[in-house]
Amino acid sequence: MDYRSRLFLSHARASPVGDADRHRPTGSISQQGLLAQTPERRRLKKSAGKQQIRLATLNIGTLKGRYRELAAMLKARRIDIAAIQETRWKGAKAYNIGEGYKLFYVGTSNDRNGVGLAVAEPYCNAIAEVQRFSDRLMKVVLITETRRLHLFSGYAPQTGCTNAQKEEFWTLLDDKTAEVPPEDIVIVAGDLNGHVGSDSDGYRCHGGRGYGTRNADGERILDYAEAHGLRLINTFFAKPAAHLRTYYSGGKDSQIDFVLTRCRDFRLALDAKIIPSESIGPQHRPLVVTMSIELPREKRDDRNNAARVKWWKLKEQTADVIANIDLPPIHAANTAWAALANSVRTVASETLGATKPGRRRIDRLTWLWTDEVQEKVRQKKKQYQQFLAAKTPENWKVYKEAWSAAKTAVASARSAHFESLYQKLDTREGEKEIYRLARSRHQKTLDIEKFYGVNDENGRLITDKKLAAERWRSYFETISNEEFPHPPISPTAPVQGPVLPIQRYEVADAIGKMKCGKATGPDDIPADLWKVKNWPAAVDWLHQLFNRIVEDGQTPADWQQSITVPIWKQKGSPAECANYRPIRLLSHTMKIFERIIDSRIRTIVQLSVNQCGFVKRCGTIDAIHAARLLFERHREKAKQLHTAFLDLEKAFDRVPHSLIWYSLRKRSVPEEL
Repeated sequence: MDYRSRLFLSHARASPVGDADRHRPTGSISQQGLLAQTPERRRLKKSAGKQQIRLATLNIGTLKGRYRELAAMLKARRIDIAAIQETRWKGAKAYNIGEGYKLFYVGTSNDRNGVGLAVAEPYCNAIAEVQRFSDRLMKVVLITETRRLHLFSGYAPQTGCTNAQKEEFWTLLDDKTAEVPPEDIVIVAGDLNGHVGSDSDGYRCHGGRGYGTRNADGERILDYAEAHGLRLINTFFAKPAAHLRTYYSGGKDSQIDFVLTRCRDFRLALDAKIIPSESIGPQHRPLVVTMSIELPREKRDDRNNAARVKWWKLKEQTADVIANIDLPPIHAANTAWAALANSVRTVASETLGATKPGRRRIDRLTWLWTDEVQEKVRQKKKQYQQFLAAKTPENWKVYKEAWSAAKTAVASARSAHFESLYQKLDTREGEKEIYRLARSRHQKTLDIEKFYGVNDENGRLITDKKLAAERWRSYFETISNEEFPHPPISPTAPVQGPVLPIQRYEVADAIGKMKCGKATGPDDIPADLWKVKNWPAAVDWLHQLFNRIVEDGQTPADWQQSITVPIWKQKGSPAECANYRPIRLLSHTMKIFERIIDSRIRTIVQLSVNQCGFVKRCGTIDAIHAARLLFERHREKAKQLHTAFLDLEKAFDRVPHSLIWYSLRKRSVPEEL
């Protein structure tokens, strides 16, 4: 090795200005990563075309009153995924902390420990699974372009905890790491509360560029890494001491936060360093690791698929809308409906407005991150930097005063927001607002709201949107046409009989039973429009349309289309189509027509008194109550009771259509209905 190579190795650094974009310095033969660019020195191939993600780990001390500040820090530092320790939050849910970040967390009721993983909005839909093992360990599984990424957030027991507690944590981490398939990517990030030392001393997992003196807990970390073929990423990059120390307390500092990955995937790590100027954690500093990993990102124009009319504004502008709608004459049902639908959508879009596809995310936590709170937080950070520059009692006192002022500002903003909310709930619309808030809050606490990919018939993950849409179409087409195995159904003669014309009061009753505020079908015309008062012409027009449909025996073509929304059942893998419940959004006007037909059929067909499904004012609670009474009475009399529980897979999707026609004909339902 020549002099230039020895000099380079002894003074290697990983700053982004002049060093090679690699996890270790190269020899002088390749002549890559040097400052001067002479013709003899070849330029290193840049990785600008590759997608990079920034991972971070931070022991925040507590998230109470700090989650909005944490979100602002993650955004400012362009961090995509962050492992958070010592959150001290109770429960096991997910929460939007602002700036597009969603925090998946787990904690116990003792107001101690707690870990979480904050994921930026572009990658939330790439989450395939969230596993919570204890208040010190959890995992999020994300899909990449080729493999799955298993990201752990761990918080090892600190000094003072018993050996039993430490053994319990490391045994759990050992087991969960071993369960990861060998072809997948593993990243373990967290506060591991051990000193691994500055030198490797024969450990392959240690890069020889650590900090401090090794202790027993540090040896436990190294033994764990060696056993699973992992490497401590932040010990492989030569950095100044300030970019290695992760913990400050009582005039002492150390390196106890680490990010580990498999030796095979270590080449994906591009940089690792501490951000010493971030003081959101009272004792810890964030460790940021940059890695070259391809994660699927949702395109902007897919965030809001189609322009929809803002029908929620109809109540305030009802007169303007109905005054401009043209009710066309009815000669043929299909053409008449098409003309009306176009007229309604045009008038409503011009009067009420329409949503814009591809709109950006709206941060709904601005009420907490007010200008006053931001200014107080800036002052707190400024005073902390002054304290670091000169650690005097006076500077520490000024910093604590700024810290207290920031905490008070957060509490005041929260109190003002909730006071306004409570006053709003006391209004006439308060009850509806309560249920809306409850549904909204519950939806935001779900781990997986939307998944990016779907498995094909052979279990291979599809991430391409067009191929995924085709897979969904094929799956729904299959289950819609699949029937239960059944014996041959004997043919039955159709029931021919006169069908009385639909009366106007039937249309009015059916409209009255429709609910407002429901999602519209492909025609984007809600039942709210037909329920408008003082618009009798609309009821008359529908009355004529429905009778024309009965005479022609054909519904409009638009009514034969639907929008299928798959809703995950919150069990099983979100990549499997079978774990979704298909919800079909149909035309509301068609549902009004269906109500009339259903009402007429119910006057002909007599249901059993034991029928609970699809019976008004009778639901599953009534059936459960009847079954319990039956069980209790038989037990009281010491009588035998034979009970059969049947769970039909895809019960409504696989009912033979010919059997439905057979059943209706056997009950003398006219064919025209």
